[in-house]
Amino acid sequence: MKPIIAITMGDPCGIGPEVIVKALRNKALYEGSNPLVIGDFNQIFTAASQFAPTLKVEAVQKVSECAFQFGLLEVLDISSGDQHKKFTPFRYGELNADAARSAFKSIEVAAKLALSHEIDGIATAPINKEGMKGIGFGFPGHTEFFAKAANENNFGMMMVGGGLLIMLASIHLPLRDAIAQLNSEDLFLSIQLTDAALKCDFGLKHPHIAVAGLNPHAGERGILGAEEKSAVAPAIERAKKEGLNVSGPYPADTLFYKLQQGRFDAALALYHDQALIPIKLLAFGGAVNITIGLPFIRTSVDHGTAFDIAGRGIADSGSMEAAVFLASEMAAHRHPKFSVSRSEE
Repeated sequence: MKPIIAITMGDPCGIGPEVIVKALRNKALYEGSNPLVIGDFNQIFTAASQFAPTLKVEAVQKVSECAFQFGLLEVLDISSGDQHKKFTPFRYGELNADAARSAFKSIEVAAKLALSHEIDGIATAPINKEGMKGIGFGFPGHTEFFAKAANENNFGMMMVGGGLLIMLASIHLPLRDAIAQLNSEDLFLSIQLTDAALKCDFGLKHPHIAVAGLNPHAGERGILGAEEKSAVAPAIERAKKEGLNVSGPYPADTLFYKLQQGRFDAALALYHDQALIPIKLLAFGGAVNITIGLPFIRTSVDHGTAFDIAGRGIADSGSMEAAVFLASEMAAHRHPKFSVSRSEE
């Protein structure tokens, strides 16, 4: 039995539809999952005609209608229009309010299907934050939207790629704010959340988590900064008392090398770029963003809408493929009923 992984369209003016249709040319995705696209049928059909003409594209209205066959791209159509009428696609590379609304409806439908257990995971193509803000989307990104939809307050963002698993203590905050808001309680919760995700979604029985320091040399015992003593170390000690296998704080300039070498199972980074720089250095175009702490699985590509190259046929689908693969593997860890095989093509 294979998990059903819904792939949301993203902003159709960006590269989302292109990387989706290119990814679904990979037969290995169908070996490990039952992929289903959620979006505007006509937009996906247009993208397939341009970038993956060997695929047959069909609209469905319910998940139960899907055949899940390689070579057949099935779209749970969020539009209310006739798939056969004359259609004018959105212009690539341009902000469009209707395109943003279509992207929003895609993730809204996906969240409802996940919460009702009609699908087993979600892999998201990128939305455009400026476009979403323009239609009143009140969230910094997918992560916060899905957490709100699931009524979850304790959630987080983890990046996977290049042999690294890195949890972020803060997500979309200016660096000044990320430092100002650093505190022992939130870090302890992040460590707990990371430990739970590694056990539930990655099958690790007793994972070792390393925590990065904020300052150079992890503060050098207070000489180069006090945050390690005031916030980071107390959170680590509290987690240890709870029986978690956690250590640090480690200087960030050596931690991620040690993580890649297998000294730890995962790391907790204290701000956005501290995590994203090593991930993108080692796995640019092939990394995956995970929202942890949700009752359902959500993975995403590691890139944005890339309006500058949208429609040119040069977008790399590697990250989308990795996101679908990882979602299916996580589903198999959560539910033993799923059997996931993977043979890259």
